[in-house]
Amino acid sequence: MNSTHRFISYLVFSFLFSTSLIGQSFQSFEGKMVYSVEVIHPETKKPKFISLMTIYANDTLVRTESESTNFGIQIVIKHLTHRKQYLLIEANSKKYAIQQPAPKDTNSTKYILRNKCGGKKIGGIKSKKIEISSKMYPEAQICYYSKKYSPHFLELFPGIKGLPTEYFLMTEDGLIKYTLREITPTKLSPTLFTFTKDYTKISLNDFIDLLSK
Repeated sequence: MNSTHRFISYLVFSFLFSTSLIGQSFQSFEGKMVYSVEVIHPETKKPKFISLMTIYANDTLVRTESESTNFGIQIVIKHLTHRKQYLLIEANSKKYAIQQPAPKDTNSTKYILRNKCGGKKIGGIKSKKIEISSKMYPEAQICYYSKKYSPHFLELFPGIKGLPTEYFLMTEDGLIKYTLREITPTKLSPTLFTFTKDYTKISLNDFIDLLSK
């Protein structure tokens, strides 16, 4: 698998939907969340800031903006009720909206979650400690989550009982740390969850084939 295929696979994995939580209620939210993104040095374990990830969300729609060296800014727009999403990217001076209907519980990597005593405030909100282990991690990671907000805004760890506020993902560039910097309730424009006509709709397989050619 070449670097382009690995990168696209990582993007898809990062934004796939996880199993829904039954019987849990969370505070309704509309507004903006900002996470810092840092790469962890494999030897010193020190984090190095690389970018920001911004999430605009309400109870049914989520727009996630992130950055990579390969494709610049990527935007993912998800409809939580209809379970559909579009990945917006620019490649070869053209704009593409990669359509991704999301099946239930598509995460191929199984995570083991262990609640731990203790917690701290992250991004101004109270967060509980949790240990997350996976075959993708070199070792188990201590993460944090808020029971106040729904995990559906990120949908990364099936079974987690709240919004991850500090967590780790393994990529081809190494272990990446995400930390919530701010969470701001505010009224959002409906246009944030749409895209313009200059984006070409395309399936993921067709997009990979296009880049390969």
